[in-house]
Amino acid sequence: MRLVLEYDGTDFHGWQAQPAGRTVAGELSRAIATITGESPRLIAAGRTDAGAHSLGQTVSFELGREIAPGRLMTGLNAVLPDDVAVVDADIAPAGFHARFSARRRRYRYVVENREARSAVLRNHAWQVKSPLDVEAMRQAAGRLTGRRDLGAFGKDPAGRNTVRNLEAVDVTPLAAGGVGALIAFDLSADAFLYGMVRRIVGFLVDVGSGRRSAGDAAAGARVAPARGLYQMAVEY
Repeated sequence: MRLVLEYDGTDFHGWQAQPAGRTVAGELSRAIATITGESPRLIAAGRTDAGAHSLGQTVSFELGREIAPGRLMTGLNAVLPDDVAVVDADIAPAGFHARFSARRRRYRYVVENREARSAVLRNHAWQVKSPLDVEAMRQAAGRLTGRRDLGAFGKDPAGRNTVRNLEAVDVTPLAAGGVGALIAFDLSADAFLYGMVRRIVGFLVDVGSGRRSAGDAAAGARVAPARGLYQMAVEY
């Protein structure tokens, strides 16, 4: 079975189930057990951080009995908490693996660039008070794309090599100037290192605020907070 989830990560300790702390995997496991009476091993496309959000988390698992995907989706949405929803369900092809079968992953990070504190986006964007130079951030982003060792921006959880194909890093103002100016950082790659998106955004914000130049090494750059991070989609 394959599910696509969306969730608001504000009140979660990330995706991965753990002994203490509320997690997305924990809530989904309980919902599946309620609907099917089974407790399958869940495999996710990626392990989102505590506080990070998703609009397209893919999850695969096997059930001992057949159940129509639409029926399962309806049942799960009836018992899942309000901050998690199943938005698609189907029968996964033979050999499908939510993580290893993925060809491309897309993430978005949202920065609210204004001085006044945010009431609406306080859990869904990183507020940066100092003005940001979008063009400088774009130039710095262009230096990061391509197949290269990105170990300065993250770690492989299994301790393997840190070479990744970072296909694109787009920096786009969503609201031009004034109160509530939003900037989106859209990244796509074959795979991401742990913490990679947040470190890249932290580095680019350092460039945009004049703290470092586009050619500076990433070491010492800020790590952007998880609340502005959105897992957008996983492509197979």
